Amino acid sequence: MFTRPRRLLAGCLCSFLFALPLFAENLPPAPGLPLPASARLVWVAHATGFQIYKAQAPAGPPAPLRWVFQEPEATLHDAAGFKVGRHFRGPCWEAADGSRIEGSVPPLAQAPGRAPADVPWLVISVHSTGTAGVLASVTHVLRIDTLGGAAPATPPSHAGQTVRVPYRAVYLFLAPGTESTPSPR
Repeated sequence: MFTRPRRLLAGCLCSFLFALPLFAENLPPAPGLPLPASARLVWVAHATGFQIYKAQAPAGPPAPLRWVFQEPEATLHDAAGFKVGRHFRGPCWEAADGSRIEGSVPPLAQAPGRAPADVPWLVISVHSTGTAGVLASVTHVLRIDTLGGAAPATPPSHAGQTVRVPYRAVYLFLAPGTESTPSPR
């Protein structure tokens, strides 16, 4: 017999699974970001982690040091808060099922975050580099609803200095067509 917390969890899961097809057919608006033609949403992940920057001097004549983006380091969670993957240098995203994608840099498009301290919203073209799974058919990733993560406003004090700036974002994983996609768990 189910205990009360298990019944509550089972009820929430059933509600989520019932609503998932409705959500997958309707992409949320991403102001200023062009979406790929016939894109469908196959997965959503909430990222919590860091944007990592390193102090470097620009090439050419002597100039002040500046922060240069190095890599993201984030944990991906589902809507219920369960860990479902990670986001790391590449840029790469890896789901718990072993599927992995790597993005092309620079992004296809970007729009400013809501505040100057927020990293921009992005559209990134990606290709699969892992096993079959939830990310295998993904061709584009949108980063939206960012909070934090922008390079510090204060200049670096010395070359090689590294900072880890906390950030949060929502990643939308898009694939072409109407094929079905497996669950990440």
